[in-house]
Amino acid sequence: MNKRRTLWIYLLLNSAVVIIFSLLFYAKPALSQTTMGWQQLPALLARIKAPTFPNRDFKITDFGALGDGKTDNTEAIRKAVDAANKAKGGRVVVPAGVWLTGAIHLKSNVNLHVSEGATLKFIPDPAKYLPLVFTRWEGVELMNYSPLIYAFEQENLAITGKGTLDGSASYENWWGWNKKMPGQPTKQVPARNLLIEQGDKGVPVAERKHGEGSFLRPNFIQPYRSRNILIEGVTILNSPMWEINPVLCTNVTVRGVTVNSHGPNNDGCDPESC
Repeated sequence: MNKRRTLWIYLLLNSAVVIIFSLLFYAKPALSQTTMGWQQLPALLARIKAPTFPNRDFKITDFGALGDGKTDNTEAIRKAVDAANKAKGGRVVVPAGVWLTGAIHLKSNVNLHVSEGATLKFIPDPAKYLPLVFTRWEGVELMNYSPLIYAFEQENLAITGKGTLDGSASYENWWGWNKKMPGQPTKQVPARNLLIEQGDKGVPVAERKHGEGSFLRPNFIQPYRSRNILIEGVTILNSPMWEINPVLCTNVTVRGVTVNSHGPNNDGCDPESC
């Protein structure tokens, strides 16, 4: 009996040693790899630098904008962006007030600065986001409504300030295009299925024309094939779909942004292929 008991004790101790050794052996490389990964973080962050801009302001009020919550300021904001771009850079300043607008297309070297107390309130009329632009919808390229704030093949861009970007989306407009309410027709599904089919078949993007009648909602902020981008400080409300969606961009910084939007597909930040 004593020999048998001794043998069992020996086998148990031997098994325990093997298990402990195995755990230590396999845990060590994982820990080492994790540590090595974090050690690379400072070098990676050092490669990402926020854009800088000349000390020039272009107030949208100087281009005819009215912050009365009634006037459509799309054209005034476009003129301010064009002026800042032509001057080789500066801030397009949105002062305190409620400023209605349609699509805003940013250009190189422009910082759209939404001041504290300012609300850029986007008009929920699909016609305000035409003509169609080259964009992506859930990862598939197409010609569709312009994102609310859009840039295509630009560089040195920013959206900054402590103000608010309000997409004005609700189930009365943009959100109603998605089947989320009882008894509501599935408006976007046929167009979504068609777009997926077009992508699978390799239909040229120029021929994937959606927009009116397709019910594919625009994203809020989408710089496309652009570089050196900063999005900082703003509050984003009521987005039609995804909020921050840089696509095929390089050197993007998003920090200190507040997103408060609870509609369908209201992802806060979706970088694609960046």
